[in-house]
Amino acid sequence: MDMTSVRAVLLDMDGTLVDSDASVERAWTTWSAEHGLDPADVLAIVHGSPPAPTVRRLLPALDDAAVAASAQRQMDLQYDDIADVVAAPGAPELLAALDRLGVPWAVVTSADVRLAEARLGAAGIEPPLLVTVEDVRRGKPDPEGFRIAAARLGVDPEACLVVEDSEPGLASGRAAGMRTAALRGLDGDLRITDLAQLAHLLERACVRPWWCDAVGYQVYLPSFADSTGDGWGDLAGVTAHLDHLVRLGVDVVWLTPFFVSPMRDHGYDIADLRAVDPRFGGEEALDELLDQAHRRGLRVLGDLVVNHTSDAHPWFVAAASSRTDPRRDYYIWRDPALDGGPPNNWLSHFGGPAWTSSPGTGQYYLHLFRPEQPDLNWRNPAVVAEVDAVLEHWFARGLDGFRVDTAAYLLKHPDLPDNPAAERPFVVAGVTEAWKNQEHRYDIHQPDVHAIHERWRRVADRHDALLVGEVYELDPVALARYVGAERLHSSFWFGLVESGWDPRRIVTMLDAAAAASPELAWVQSNHDRMRAVTRYGGGRLGRRRAMALHAVTSLLPGTMWLYQGEELGLEDGQVPDGAGADPLGTAEPGQSRDGARTPMPWRPGPGLGFTTGRPWLPDGDRTEAETAAAQAVDPGSPLATLTRLLRTRRAVAHRLADPRVSRVDRGAGITAYRRDGLEVLVALGDGPTEEIALPAPAVFDTDDAAVTPGRPRTGRVRLAAQQALLLVHP
Repeated sequence: MDMTSVRAVLLDMDGTLVDSDASVERAWTTWSAEHGLDPADVLAIVHGSPPAPTVRRLLPALDDAAVAASAQRQMDLQYDDIADVVAAPGAPELLAALDRLGVPWAVVTSADVRLAEARLGAAGIEPPLLVTVEDVRRGKPDPEGFRIAAARLGVDPEACLVVEDSEPGLASGRAAGMRTAALRGLDGDLRITDLAQLAHLLERACVRPWWCDAVGYQVYLPSFADSTGDGWGDLAGVTAHLDHLVRLGVDVVWLTPFFVSPMRDHGYDIADLRAVDPRFGGEEALDELLDQAHRRGLRVLGDLVVNHTSDAHPWFVAAASSRTDPRRDYYIWRDPALDGGPPNNWLSHFGGPAWTSSPGTGQYYLHLFRPEQPDLNWRNPAVVAEVDAVLEHWFARGLDGFRVDTAAYLLKHPDLPDNPAAERPFVVAGVTEAWKNQEHRYDIHQPDVHAIHERWRRVADRHDALLVGEVYELDPVALARYVGAERLHSSFWFGLVESGWDPRRIVTMLDAAAAASPELAWVQSNHDRMRAVTRYGGGRLGRRRAMALHAVTSLLPGTMWLYQGEELGLEDGQVPDGAGADPLGTAEPGQSRDGARTPMPWRPGPGLGFTTGRPWLPDGDRTEAETAAAQAVDPGSPLATLTRLLRTRRAVAHRLADPRVSRVDRGAGITAYRRDGLEVLVALGDGPTEEIALPAPAVFDTDDAAVTPGRPRTGRVRLAAQQALLLVHP
């Protein structure tokens, strides 16, 4: 749903803006007893409709006078019961956001003016416009009340957003020609968990570009959720868990490849760039996921894998058939060396030469990854045009952008010279030792790759779509050259992904990265590397260290990204010898990525809620405490803590207009960053800090759930090891 065109917000009162359900239900329960009716039957239909039509429906034998008297009795019961009426969750945040944005709003209720003013007053809410049952001839689901509100505000009905928690109210809004936002899991143009989420979406609609300061979440499709019981994650499984991502505080979801594939590299070997693999649910499953995600205000990215294709792709099948086939130059072919071996010394990430002989044509083809993943020839204009068309296809289908796989690998030196030996081994995981010992001067990171990114940028910008690169450049200054006004919108910075726990080194790297560009994507884990909690020492210590860095990266400009399971504080799962599936692990067991890819633990029991069948990869020996269900009811869990952090970040995000970040000296043992009106204090060491006076109120504390924007912490504080605070300056 396009939130940029919302010009007014029209809110229902009971259950939407005001938490009065208990009061309403007590009144109707008493009324039911007086009339000998089952309260359960009555309560099933009362929400959203005025008393008189409800009484007439429940007691059809009554005449008009008796209906009016009975409805008045019901209202009298409600007048006498407002003691526990309060503002609904997120109401203060929404009303503050509407005020900041200058968006007019009104309350449209089935209550009379006396009851409405009493309940709104008890909740501390004074609406600029109140439309009650006295203002209309017919109540909800008739649209009259919403039309009156739009007319009095001077806003076209099509530009109004109706917020409701009942089917009659939503029907009323739709009949008025307005878009709807639905609470309680009901179906509207937008489905929201609470009013704070709506506040966030309205404010983010004013942010340009839309991914600025967003929170991203990587879904590794095979391991996220299986909806069919075949043990393999799929798109319908993601759809079923979208509300988990919304409650967490996610804005954008990146899906690993869902295209048709032989699955020799779990989807990163694509045989059809324009089709959804049936094993992931097919085309309809993707359409449903996109529809449901967009209804929740989520954006969705695909995974653009075009350095190579599968050897089963029709392009390669044709290219390998003959030296004269029109598709031959879609790939990189060379004659054997004089000794009959590979044309040069380039190596595959997964071990052995980066060349495989094609007996049918007597030449070698290049593959920087597996032999089943031949590299495309990006110096062929036909390949460039083909991928342009792929981008246009998926943007038209509803994708909001792409993560670009191996974004700096596309072009190779045209002469394909040998790579020299490295003076120092390349310090990066996820490749073989032999690959680390070459200087990759000619096979990757060629300077003319920027022209391809610039071309894609022009395509993406026509669709308001995001391109975030996977560029394995750890020097943030060099990485910044890949992003900017005409290149990729953003790029992952992998400094933290490639780091163990070394606070001094981490701070030095963060300082450099934050200064290099405001368009970087901050990430601690992904499907290609050991999980952060494991790298940081494992167990409770590793979880605290990872959470401390989440607090830091939440303040940095750009986009903060989470890898599935990171919100649960997961370590690498245990995969028994012989039970792995990673091709890199087959070539070099010490580099296996299977531990980071074990299935997502949703709930206790067989299959951990991931599948009802046998999972494609062992479940990692997860415990009940590691499941999302267990953590959802534990206020001290990683899930609860990260959710608090992201909710607090949303509540104060309007204070982050300036992307510049500065280090602040707050005393020994404290690392502090300030950006605009916000500041994060963190103790990255393994002992407590000295006591300091807080320079501003703390609105988030990793170690104290009682600290919130509504209940800030002030005074003096001594930070425990890995404790982090978020402060708001006046």
